[in-house]
Amino acid sequence: MELYEEWLQLADDIGLHVMENMPFDSQAKGLIYGDCIGLNRTIKTATEKACILAEEVIHSQLNTGNIIDQRLSGNLKQEHVARKVLHRHLADLQIIVSLLKAGYTEPSEIAEKMGITEYLLSEAISGYREEYGIFIQLDDDILFFEPTVILKSQITD
Repeated sequence: MELYEEWLQLADDIGLHVMENMPFDSQAKGLIYGDCIGLNRTIKTATEKACILAEEVIHSQLNTGNIIDQRLSGNLKQEHVARKVLHRHLADLQIIVSLLKAGYTEPSEIAEKMGITEYLLSEAISGYREEYGIFIQLDDDILFFEPTVILKSQITD
């Protein structure tokens, strides 16, 4: 099952209705109101559509009220939390490590294998760098976030 279909099913399972190809007046790619998710007709790829749908489903579970105005600190905080959860779901560090071990080193390759946009992968890596610093140890591996994503296997005695 493709990522988009998985998120469509999850949306349906929790009682959300998804409307595609909506003509938005705003630049938003996706919006949620009540139990309806609208996806903008300007979304260009199925991969982007999957990422946008996943974000809106996550918003439905985490956020309260209208958070469109990101100038308000409470709205910005809710957006940040939702993006962090999105990254954990779609750009999981363990999956990134396994792809690096399999020889995928280019962000475009990694994103494609994960079924996400390169933009979302880049945003997730930036978020992980903010949270963990320049590296994180995962089991016997060290994942560096700077200057690019690099995996080093740890040598144990």
